[in-house]
Amino acid sequence: MMTIQETSQAIKEAILANDMTAVDYLVADNARFVHMGITFDKASEFEVFNTKKFIYKSIEVAKESVEDYGNTAIIYRKLKLTAVVNGNEVTNPFVVSEVFTRQSGDSWQMVASTYTRIAADFDDYQLL
Repeated sequence: MMTIQETSQAIKEAILANDMTAVDYLVADNARFVHMGITFDKASEFEVFNTKKFIYKSIEVAKESVEDYGNTAIIYRKLKLTAVVNGNEVTNPFVVSEVFTRQSGDSWQMVASTYTRIAADFDDYQLL
């Protein structure tokens, strides 16, 4: 059984490899993804990465915390994301929230992911 952190890491590695089919079972079929005001369902999110509309080049995590609520857990991250969007390479600071639910056998499955761009100075921004 993978821990919540291992589940999240596997999803992150798949995103960086543009191979979401490798982690299909780690993401709930009714999952939702929010990227700076755009909301995708699972099929749309996977299509964006598999067709390389967004290409994540690197994810530099500055801070991470996990809140465990029993059968639900949330990972919060402060990070810098470098990606190619519409042919342009961009680097942006984000706070990311990933929500997971515990499945049978104590495995974890992602049900939601939200990227919020940090508007303040990155170094000054504190992740609580």
